[in-house]
Amino acid sequence: MRSWLAVVALAACGSHATGDGADASKGSDSRTIDTPISIDADLNAPTDVPVVACTNTMQDIYAATAIVGKPLGAILACMPDVVLDQADVQSAIGSGVTATTSVAQFLIAYQTRDSNGQPAVSTARVYLPHTPRSRPVPLAVAAHGTEGLADMCAPSMAADNSLPMPFAARGMAAIAPDDAGLGNAGTQDYLDSHAQGYQLLDAARALRALLSPGITAEQVILSGYSQGGGAVLSAQALANGDGPGVGTIVATVPYAPEWPISMATFDYLGMLDDPTQLTITTGLSYSSVAVLREYAFFENHVGVGHGKDAVPAQFQGTIDGAVNGNCLVAFGAYVQLEMLHTGDLIDNTLRTGVLACVAALGPDAGCEGNAAAYYNALVNEPLTPDPTAGPVLLVQGNGDLIMPPAQNASCIHDKLASAGVNVSACVFAGSDHTTIMAQHGTGETWAEAMLDGQAAPACPETTQLPACSN
Repeated sequence: MRSWLAVVALAACGSHATGDGADASKGSDSRTIDTPISIDADLNAPTDVPVVACTNTMQDIYAATAIVGKPLGAILACMPDVVLDQADVQSAIGSGVTATTSVAQFLIAYQTRDSNGQPAVSTARVYLPHTPRSRPVPLAVAAHGTEGLADMCAPSMAADNSLPMPFAARGMAAIAPDDAGLGNAGTQDYLDSHAQGYQLLDAARALRALLSPGITAEQVILSGYSQGGGAVLSAQALANGDGPGVGTIVATVPYAPEWPISMATFDYLGMLDDPTQLTITTGLSYSSVAVLREYAFFENHVGVGHGKDAVPAQFQGTIDGAVNGNCLVAFGAYVQLEMLHTGDLIDNTLRTGVLACVAALGPDAGCEGNAAAYYNALVNEPLTPDPTAGPVLLVQGNGDLIMPPAQNASCIHDKLASAGVNVSACVFAGSDHTTIMAQHGTGETWAEAMLDGQAAPACPETTQLPACSN
């Protein structure tokens, strides 16, 4: 039964998307923000069948290019993938969450932007429930952990049963995007808070563009692991200032988040200050994080082919192959085996130039050119959390050696609390960075309670975060 709904188009909310990804409140006419607009909303429309043509191939998905003038979130290519019945969905997600529906998966490419606002393309895997928990259907955006920069590492190429699937299993429309440049043309702008946050917000717009007008609800849940945990915190910080079409963030759940909150995050200043340290002494991940971040910045902001310029000359012949031919574990092995000292992680002129910028010594000391540009990027990365963009639950393992809680989650918690965000934490004494996603039921259950306006459920453990040590 098709019903015509009169809604008030509010410039600050924009919850109704048109079929091509444009918000219904945008247009060239003279309507004011208080003018009611009739939306052809079929609340009986299927929630597991895209309203756009979905006949592309996998090659089309990863070869899609941005189209100038296309709205953010516009679907550029769509391909149907596997459909799991309810029993198979339950088997996939485990016992922590009870599946209520079958789930159809799709691969899409959608219009987004880079950190400078220039058109870009992200690919994503979409999970659509056959039986929604409600009509209109709420949305969940799930962000992946660090996989590396190589195209073959794009997470959308396989199903993710611990982040997006549990939300779809509970009747929400879920999307798990790759970062632009991961799996398709270009280089992922690794740890660029603006790029990653914007691309997640555009993923919510893409879900609205994918489904029948009016069938998607205003409410959006953000959930992410590791790098993705940081990305959803960036999206939370940016959402309310990003214009119409996203919706309202009602819950954000980062697991073991990797989020730069200062230049000192990931011990980066410590590594710059002392280039004689053995790389292995900096921990299991910080050296790889440093190199990937530097390489990505040079590729995206200095120029294509310049990623190698970020590392010392003796590694410039191998770094392109190491970055573009390996996913994270193998790349980390390259760093640990080849770059034995922290001075090997960054070109020395770049290193001393960045330090000159830190000390405000000026161009004569080397704070100029690429060093100044990279320094400015690093100091502008940290975002201010938004206390009006819903509550946040940090899910963390106290045994995490990749993103140690005292250096990361605890400091992020303090930053969120200082900004006025309603933040809490569920900490698991026996979990580490690789096992924390086994606790995905904790985050999903909490997010669902926030969606329903209920009291937060108790954490399964009473373990506390340690004090921030940065």
